[in-house]
Amino acid sequence: MKRQKPPHLDLSKNYWKNFLDKSDIAIDATLGNGFDTLYLAKILIEPANTKGKIICFDIQKKAIESSKLLLKENLKKESFKNISLLNKSHEDLTKHVTIKANLIVYNLGYLPGSDKKITTKSKTTISSIESAFKLLAKKGAISIISYPGHFEGEKEEIALIEYLKKIDKKEYNVLHFRWLNKEKAPSFFWIEKK
Repeated sequence: MKRQKPPHLDLSKNYWKNFLDKSDIAIDATLGNGFDTLYLAKILIEPANTKGKIICFDIQKKAIESSKLLLKENLKKESFKNISLLNKSHEDLTKHVTIKANLIVYNLGYLPGSDKKITTKSKTTISSIESAFKLLAKKGAISIISYPGHFEGEKEEIALIEYLKKIDKKEYNVLHFRWLNKEKAPSFFWIEKK
């Protein structure tokens, strides 16, 4: 069987699918080209009689536009009332979201096919994750894919690991999946609120 996606994406999406209920609320903190939001919509919004909601953030207008196009091409028109696309930084989650989320996802790095100088950075990502903890519903989760294969991504992953090691184990379970024999391969973090 041929893989359709890189294994770290397969792993994260499998976690999402098994974790989410059809009436849950998800936040895509790093919208990018919209593929994660599309996947979430297929779980939360597209099935009949579901009440799921997705709130998406990206600082690049290009990301919002390409995601809108992808979603319009692949979802039913009525699904859009449950998806919000915000041209805002992931650092500003709590400024724009007032409801509790069951799942908050991050796919860090830069927008594929775009300016690689515009990338997520450790300081704003850690700040965003601190905000995400405030928005997380009981038994909610945060999913993070990091890409240490470029300079800023490597700094970001190191900072993430150091930050997440200090998370209170009485309140959260923190998992980190990565290839041990592939230096600088993408890795997956799963943080679950108890």
